[in-house]
Amino acid sequence: MTKVNSILIIDDDDVSNFIYKRVIESTKAANKITTFVRAREALEYLEETAKSAPGDFPDIIFLDINMPVMNGWQFLEQYQSSFQSKLGKRPLLCMLSSSVYQEDISKAYTYADVKEYISKPLTSQIMTNLLQKHFS
Repeated sequence: MTKVNSILIIDDDDVSNFIYKRVIESTKAANKITTFVRAREALEYLEETAKSAPGDFPDIIFLDINMPVMNGWQFLEQYQSSFQSKLGKRPLLCMLSSSVYQEDISKAYTYADVKEYISKPLTSQIMTNLLQKHFS
């Protein structure tokens, strides 16, 4: 099984973050799993990591759409403007959402960095398939 160094989960629901972390741990997919319930804090973490330890920048980012204060779309706008040309490696950015609206799915793929749209919940099978598809 392919293993990545780091995965970042951004979801405003602590319980979901806990479950997704356990799912990823069960697949032994990553050395490090970091979670944030606030998108703004996740952006700050990414900015600091890009400056101080670029080798630790996440290989995969799972991003929820519907979050308070800064939603997934706002995060993507900030992310793209902050990291457009700063990163050597581009993480696999996956929208992880309960939204099944075609408008949300279509909108997600208008962002160059979004490579996957996953309907919740994240399962070990989905995680395994992602690794095989993007990291084998």
